[in-house]
Parts: sequence; structure tokens; C-alpha cells
Amino acid sequence: MSNTNLINDIVLPDSMVVFRNNTVLTNSLGPHYDDSYQYKGAKAGDTINLRTHQEFSVREDSLNIDVQDVEQKEVALARTKIFGVDMKYSDAELTQDVDGFMEYRVKPAMATLAAKVDQYVYNTIADGVSQGVTLPVTNIDSDDILNAGVALDNASVRRDSSRTVILSPKGHKQLVSSSAALFNNATNISQQYNDGIVKVPSLGFNFGMSQNVNSHTCGGYDANYDIKAVPTSGDLVLDIDTGTGTILKGDIFTVVGVNAVNKLTKTDTGELMQFVCTADSAGGDVNLAMSPAIISTGPYQNVTALPAVNADLVFLGTASTTYPQGLAFTPEVGAVGFCDLVLPTNNGEAYRKAEDGISMRCWSFSDGMTSQQYLRFDILMGCVSVEPTAGCRIYTP
Repeated sequence: MSNTNLINDIVLPDSMVVFRNNTVLTNSLGPHYDDSYQYKGAKAGDTINLRTHQEFSVREDSLNIDVQDVEQKEVALARTKIFGVDMKYSDAELTQDVDGFMEYRVKPAMATLAAKVDQYVYNTIADGVSQGVTLPVTNIDSDDILNAGVALDNASVRRDSSRTVILSPKGHKQLVSSSAALFNNATNISQQYNDGIVKVPSLGFNFGMSQNVNSHTCGGYDANYDIKAVPTSGDLVLDIDTGTGTILKGDIFTVVGVNAVNKLTKTDTGELMQFVCTADSAGGDVNLAMSPAIISTGPYQNVTALPAVNADLVFLGTASTTYPQGLAFTPEVGAVGFCDLVLPTNNGEAYRKAEDGISMRCWSFSDGMTSQQYLRFDILMGCVSVEPTAGCRIYTP
């Protein structure tokens, strides 16, 4: 068998299997694959626009039509991130011991590449999630998971088999230890060995564990921040003052007197609306960038009222403290997209494979002066936070 066949028929397909099996969050989101580049290949920076869910107002107590302007909102997903793993080998290593080459070279390389990709996805998505549950006193238990489910329910997130919780190894251990009886379904446990996910219907989620769970360090804020000026409905910034200390991207906060509403009925949920900071701030008298937009009327209404002047901001978590962040979510929380890379034709042999929404290029070439063989794996991808209320962070103590 020639090197060409070995690379295309064995190395690349088996590499994709190892890669997919080690990308827990990426698989759960359902990657977007753009096949429009399969002939020429894409370059970093190509962008597609993803449509987000529309929301509506309901006409009540009237038979007269009341047509509303419906805005089709979109989020740009740019393929700007490149990840790769490179190695060198001899002719004999691959041709004489294919199994050993895959086991001791390619599999560790793919596991490392997958971990880096999943970590990038997790960091991007988690920092954009605007909801978090109350910090556990000691260990994560079933109450914390159910509280995350309540947050998703109040945000009118769909209740179906796509709801997933991913925890750090420590958080996963704490949950299983405190809720062992819920994780004893033999069929589900068997499936876990295939895809890393186990279903626990009584909690309403699928569960996975990942070493790539994001840790968030809270800003150095104090408890004195408040509203300086009433925002306009639809604003993505809040004019705040009085407080001191940094506010960091990913910090979650509420505003006293501003409750969330059910997205469908627009009724008060009885819970304070949570927002997430979308850019670092040095603090003080500043305009704080946040998400989602604060909207008090219309089909996209998400709060009972705009905040009053001097209403207090309350941040989730102790200032300057680092917390691993488990994540409860549905795929609408974010998007991951992959593109086919260009296949070089003037140096060695290059192949691509697209499977389950993921595209990878494998390129084998040699140094004619030394007879040294080289192998590189490349991925072109992008990730974006889409629906900040389609997820809920679960802080691990």
C-alpha cells in the first residue's frame, strides 16, 4: 500500500474519529459545515450569517389585524481561527507499523488538537452566557442542576432531548456522588462509552464531563455600583457610577427592580433579569457593555421595566475569585462552524475529510534533501455566542 493510500484511507479517517470523540461541547452544539468551499478551499476570514429565533407579540381582545414588523436577526460567524498539529516521521515508521504510528503518534496528537478546539469553543460560549445559578455552598448537587433548568425554563428555552449539562471533572464527581441513584441506568451508561454523554431524564438533561470547562475570574468590583442614567429600551450598554474596581468580560450581574419576563407571554417571572458583561471595564463612572440588550416593550421584551436611577448592580460571585463554570444549555446558545481548507497541489499529498460538521485537512510532504517525511493536520473554524439566555452557568465551588 502506498503512502498516499495510507494517509487518505487510514490516517485521516481514524484521526477524525479520535478528534470527534474528544470534542464534547463542539459535538453537543452541532457544528455547521459550509460545503461551498469543497472545490477551491476557504481562507481564514470567510463569514456566514446565522439566523436567530424571532419573537412575536400576540393580539388580544381584538379581531382587527395588527401586523407587526418582524426583524430577522442574524449573528455573524467568522471562520478566523486556525488550529494545527505537525509532526515528522520516517518512511519505515508509517509503512512498516501503521497501527503503532496511529496509536503512539496520531491518537495523542488528535486528542491534544481536540482539547484545544473544545477549550476555545467553551471559553467563547461560556463568556457569552448571561445566566448563572446561585453559588453552591459546598458541592454541586441535583438542586443546582434543577435550578439551571428553571433559568432555562424562565427564558422559554425549549424542553427536549437537546438540553445538556457539561461539568468539570470535579463538578461531575460531586454531582454523581450526591445523586448516584440517578446515574444508574445501564443502557444510558453503556451509551456514554460511545459519545461521552449520559442521559438522566429525571433531571431533564444529558450529562457530559470535560477537562476543558472554562474557569472565570470575577472582576475586582465592589458592591457600590449603581445606575447613573436610565437606558433606552434596546440598549446594549448601561451608564453606571459610584462603584470602584474592575468589571471583567463574563461577569454576570442583576439590577435591583429589573425582573425578567417570560419570552412568550411577557409576564413577570419573579426573578431578576441577569446580564453578562461583554467587554472588560476599568470601572468607575463608565458605560458598561452588556448582553442581552435590555428591552422593555415589543416582541423582544425581556424585562418588566427599565432600571431606575441609583438602582444597585449586584454581581454573581465573590470579587477577584476564580470559579470553574459548568454549563447547562441547548444548541442555540452558540455556533461552531468549519470550512474546507485549500488543498496544495505542488508539494506532497494533501487530503480533506468532512464528517459530522467537522472538516480537517491532512497534508503529507517530504524534504528531498534528507528524505525526512512531514505530516500536518489543519482546521479552519469559527465560534460565536448566539443566544445568551439559552445557557446557564453552574459555578463549581
